[in-house]
Amino acid sequence: MQSLVFEVTIWVMYLVALYYSVFWLLVVFDKGFSEKKTKLKRLPLVSVIVPAYNEEKTIGNTIKSLLSLDYPHDKLEIIAVNDGSKDNTLKVIEDIIKNNKNRNIILINQLNQGKARSLNNGLKIAKGEFFACLDADSVVEKDALKKMLAVFQSNGSELAIVTPSMRIRNPETMLQKFQRLEYIMSITWARFRSKLDCAHVAPGPFSLYRKEYVTKLGGFDENNLTEDQEIAYRMQKNHYRILQCPEAKVYTICPHDLKGLYRQRNRWFKGSLLNVLKYRSMMFNREYANFGMLQMPINLFTFFTGIAALFFLFKLSVWPLLKKLRDLYLIRFDVLPLLGNMEFSFNALFNVEFAKFFMVITLLLLVFVWFYISHKSTDEKISRYGVVYFIPYFLAYFLILSFISVIVFAEILRGKIQKW
Repeated sequence: MQSLVFEVTIWVMYLVALYYSVFWLLVVFDKGFSEKKTKLKRLPLVSVIVPAYNEEKTIGNTIKSLLSLDYPHDKLEIIAVNDGSKDNTLKVIEDIIKNNKNRNIILINQLNQGKARSLNNGLKIAKGEFFACLDADSVVEKDALKKMLAVFQSNGSELAIVTPSMRIRNPETMLQKFQRLEYIMSITWARFRSKLDCAHVAPGPFSLYRKEYVTKLGGFDENNLTEDQEIAYRMQKNHYRILQCPEAKVYTICPHDLKGLYRQRNRWFKGSLLNVLKYRSMMFNREYANFGMLQMPINLFTFFTGIAALFFLFKLSVWPLLKKLRDLYLIRFDVLPLLGNMEFSFNALFNVEFAKFFMVITLLLLVFVWFYISHKSTDEKISRYGVVYFIPYFLAYFLILSFISVIVFAEILRGKIQKW
């Protein structure tokens, strides 16, 4: 009975993964890589909020990238929020303001209250018709703001958020190069989700908002682990649109070690699952079109795919190995009699069910197709940082993320929900 349940589970997950993969390939072929381009006719006032906590090493370059934007100085308002930093973040901001007295830079110095509260405090004094959030470890390209405003201009008034194309800045360690590949593929998913109105997150690095709508919906959720995702869900629930601007590039720093990656992804995965549960009424709800019928199930399926993959790996590989080791232990590791009784057979090399072999090959081909499409979509060279880390990326990196998914699921079941 257990064997039957195991087989059925594998096939169900395979068919679901195959369906979604082929579906998105069809979307790629149907929508293509071209984007409608329009010339920006109006230059509205834009506020950029930069929340910062202990970012003395990076916030200087972050604000300088905003000062270098190709946008009229009198139409750009920069609001830097020092969220109770314990390092020299405040001094760095004050020095920049002192050296740029002709620019509109406002400082909010507050006790530590978290990112969402920092954004809301900035939002209260923001004068712009539009506002952007820029994480204090990110930099934006000079033409990004104009390109994103052009997307607002060429779409209807129901458009609430435009997201950028987020890249990894200067990856150095193997782990950072893994994340670079992950981001490249994520950018592509976001691009084509956007074409079907399925965007479910507004990344912290330079997502651009129509201020009126964010204010109308009560600002950012200060009790949410992933406020940038929660605001996107809330926009979708209220039938506003979210689009991506692939040409608007922003660069961010990613964790360089496993400890940093674990902390980041624990929060991301936990926040993602909790947001799915919070907005579960939208799932399979035709009122929310593609977002409810397609993206919500994908978000839930993706989370549990990592857990299932880890379970299958244990069931198919680790458990049989442990049983072999147990048998060897029982015979005191006396392997000579076993070797003497072994018979070599070529049939054993091919003793694999064709169906399962076909399943693995199909999924691998789809993964590599998406890998190619993602690099083409983002104009990134596959061999830019070498190719030696591709195989460990597809094997070791996803195992790491799967382990984190298991831990997150266990913590949620135990009611362990940390603050931002």
